[in-house]
Amino acid sequence: MSNVAQGIKSLRVERGWSQEQMAERLGVSRQAITKWETGAGAPDIENLAAIARLFGVSTDSLLFGDKVAEGGQQSDCFESITSVDMPAEKHYDISVGCARSVSLFVTDSEKVTVRLEAKSIADLERAFKVILDTEGRNFEVNVQNTGIVADVLARKELDVTIGLPAAYSADAEIELFADELHVENAALDLEVGGKVGRVWITNTEGHIELDVSVDMEVWADGVTGRLDVNQVGATSVLHIAHDAPFVAATRGRLGKRTLRYTRNGEPAEAPTATEAPLAIELAGARCELTVDSQS
Repeated sequence: MSNVAQGIKSLRVERGWSQEQMAERLGVSRQAITKWETGAGAPDIENLAAIARLFGVSTDSLLFGDKVAEGGQQSDCFESITSVDMPAEKHYDISVGCARSVSLFVTDSEKVTVRLEAKSIADLERAFKVILDTEGRNFEVNVQNTGIVADVLARKELDVTIGLPAAYSADAEIELFADELHVENAALDLEVGGKVGRVWITNTEGHIELDVSVDMEVWADGVTGRLDVNQVGATSVLHIAHDAPFVAATRGRLGKRTLRYTRNGEPAEAPTATEAPLAIELAGARCELTVDSQS
């Protein structure tokens, strides 16, 4: 069960509400609540924001499980939501300038939605320009700082959440400059570039490529498919949750690439399997990746 599904159910049960009672307060069907709580579907960003307001928590707590079961605090953040209907499958070209965190997930909605949140930046719509535009097969999602606020403040406060429609999402590229990237509930091929120090990948399926030449710490939970780490002059750690099976290899002839293995932080032997649900590949030059299995 994803963080979102678990969080919604925990908050509803804590209030003592039935699914029908919660659905009535949100103006949705009971079937929608069932899908969200079982992980069969995910709420779009507008519904996610409505759920957060209903229970007095932040959307981050719903997405990433931070104190959700305890009820949390009423969010006092400013927010801005931009969305557009998506008529057909597209390749998503996503660009986010300076931000504290960027969250990307797939929903049952047929809209592309971008939600901005910050604690002290009141006029988010003027401070950041959100471009949602299509040209041929490509769809552009661009969050730009207009210069009203300093980049250093954006890196400290701005949280960007991007929802893509499951029916029209197969592959995407994202270029970002942020402290954190969260990818959850996504079945698509994703290429990540720019600079990001911490990455969480949860309940995803496909080919994820991290082309980030800075030291990273990556957490993978419920990930199947292929995970490529392409770096130059960087040392990173990849945490594999729940002791999930994986295979790992290096690629390339030029430049030194080192794979190391640990279990719960202690040195461990390399995996002996030749096939697994998750295949990890390290490429680049003068780089090192430690794969840490967490039991």
